[in-house]
Amino acid sequence: MFIKKVTNKKGNKTYLTYRLVKSKRIKGKSRHINILELGSLSNIPLEKHKELGNKIEDFINGESLFFKEPDNETEEWASYFYKKFIEKQLSKTQSDKKSSNPDYETVDLNSLECIESKEIGGEWLCSQAIEQLELSNFISEELGWNQNQVSVSMLALLGRLLYPASELKTAKWLNENSAALELYSPKSGSIDRNRLQQGAVMLYKEREKIEAYLSNKISDIYQITSKYILYDLTNTHFEGKMKLYPNATFGRNKQKRNDCPQVTLGLITDENGFCKKSRFYEGNVSEPSTFCNVVTDAKANVKQTRPVIIMDAGISSMPNLKRSLSEDCDYICVSKGAHKDIREKLDMENLISFTNKAGDEIRTQKFTQTIEYEKEGKKIKHDETILYVETDAKKGKEQGMFEKKRQRFEKGLEGIKTSLSKPRGNKKTEKIYERIGRLKEKYPGIAAAYEIKIREDKEKSIVEELTYDYDENNAKLEKSGSYFIRTSILAEDEELLWKLYRTIGEIENTFRILKSDLNMRPVHHQKGENIEAHLNLAVLSYFIVSFIRYKLKSKGIRYCWNEIVRIMNTQKCNINTIINKQKMKIIIKICTRPTLKTSRIYKAMNYKSVPFYRKKKYLDI
Repeated sequence: MFIKKVTNKKGNKTYLTYRLVKSKRIKGKSRHINILELGSLSNIPLEKHKELGNKIEDFINGESLFFKEPDNETEEWASYFYKKFIEKQLSKTQSDKKSSNPDYETVDLNSLECIESKEIGGEWLCSQAIEQLELSNFISEELGWNQNQVSVSMLALLGRLLYPASELKTAKWLNENSAALELYSPKSGSIDRNRLQQGAVMLYKEREKIEAYLSNKISDIYQITSKYILYDLTNTHFEGKMKLYPNATFGRNKQKRNDCPQVTLGLITDENGFCKKSRFYEGNVSEPSTFCNVVTDAKANVKQTRPVIIMDAGISSMPNLKRSLSEDCDYICVSKGAHKDIREKLDMENLISFTNKAGDEIRTQKFTQTIEYEKEGKKIKHDETILYVETDAKKGKEQGMFEKKRQRFEKGLEGIKTSLSKPRGNKKTEKIYERIGRLKEKYPGIAAAYEIKIREDKEKSIVEELTYDYDENNAKLEKSGSYFIRTSILAEDEELLWKLYRTIGEIENTFRILKSDLNMRPVHHQKGENIEAHLNLAVLSYFIVSFIRYKLKSKGIRYCWNEIVRIMNTQKCNINTIINKQKMKIIIKICTRPTLKTSRIYKAMNYKSVPFYRKKKYLDI
């Protein structure tokens, strides 16, 4: 065998590639038989080509025994091309049917080698979910994509589901660690970061159609009729200035990354956590202002006449509540009002109590009030339910947080007091008031519980003494552990109403999976299309995650997504070679037997446990 240079022409351009060939005499004439395409070999000097060809031939002829490790770069490349050669041979082979008939061979056990071992469990689980949802068929038949485009987009989806990293790292994982190319094979036989990005962008451009299809398909498969719409917002920050993306703006960031621009994702889900619709907004968008699209999206995704929108307090402004009613939608949310009049009416000795899943006691009392809104120019009055809720667990948590902030506030006050006793401390009245003001601005909820007194020398305009008193019976502590739920539904059952509101936890869990398990943040892209394609790929991946986890939960399997991926990755796809008595190399590709936990997941999903039984190829050496 030797490496042969091949000149190729494409238009006016000429370029060189190389092939591994062997000479064979056919009908008295010497012919070159192609063994393997090697590409441009740009990383290997020309003087090393002969050595490379010899080493590949050594591997093919069984000279690679005893798991010899590559000792130089040329041997590493030879090992790489040898694996490509094995894969090429197996690609021409059909999977053997499972049979009880024996298939005996006399082999040299010392020639046994495991050429390759790649992950296939997670890939096989997700690909079966994708096929059950008929997503490949939809984008092929309805959107008109060719097979190569389908394969690339599905690989981008698998990468985000199983190895959520940058396109460069994901491409390396797909080519070197994963057997995903067994399930979705692009024309080139491999994948790179540019193709992955192209696949993500293609999915993004058709996101509205794909989201609507997946939402309806999941509902059809599980026979679910959504009754409630959950709406919330989250943001993700960027690593970079993002000058090319208008939605990248600075805003409040829960991860304290206020130094980074960010983008906001608005998401609508149903009560089971299935995603219905996503939208992208500026990083500093006002939460209530995003509500304008929610009513339209709610009506499109709920078949009943009056959708019920469940939202967080940040979105539930009074104009939004009135808009919801005027559009024939009901709402459930945490009330932003203090409701002093209702607190005065509370009968603390006769609260309705029940327990949540954790066994904590929930105490409630129901009230009714009237809200007025306009519809078609007419003023309409509507009765709404106000539910007072208090829990010891929430009270303990809030008091603990209050105590920490109180300690920090007092530490700040003590720092100001200490500066008054220092000879060179700045005691000017204006400066001291400024420092106190900054401290109150930092801890607004705590400052109201303190009475701060200052004794000053007005002639010198300096402060001589600072004292403070803490009010043990402050309003902040009195209200801790309690809140109000308001809804346009005239509910009779306090426990049912509280449980309906607590379904908001489903969308909070969705954001947790998007950010942690699917690694949606931070964003490293620069262009707007690529940024939103990255976010959209995470959302589409969540459709698959929620589809799988919903079925597993119904079977009593409550693993988080990261744990499901870890368990499934215990199943590998191995390529083994061994030489028989006739001096033929037997190449066998086989999947490992699923572990007990892996089998349980396959069984719960009603999926096949292996993508193929066995592939076998005989090779003359």
